[in-house]
Amino acid sequence: MKKDRFEHHCLEAEAGNDAFVAHPASGEEGRVIECSLKLGHLVVQTSDNQRRCWDFHECEDLNHPKSGPMI
Repeated sequence: MKKDRFEHHCLEAEAGNDAFVAHPASGEEGRVIECSLKLGHLVVQTSDNQRRCWDFHECEDLNHPKSGPMI
C-alpha cells in the first residue's frame, strides 16, 4: 500500500469511519482500529475478533461496499 492510502485509512479510523485492509501474506483482512504514523503500522481487528499489527507496506486496500438503502 502506498503511504497516502495508509494515511487515508488512519484518518478514516480516527474519524470513526470504517477502513478495511487485507494482509496478503497471512490471508487475513481486518478493520483498521488505530495507527502509528511514526512506525507505519496499522492495528486491525479481524473478523474472528483478533487484533493484528501490520506494516502498511505489507497491506492492500480492501473495499467493502457501503451499506444502506438501495436507491
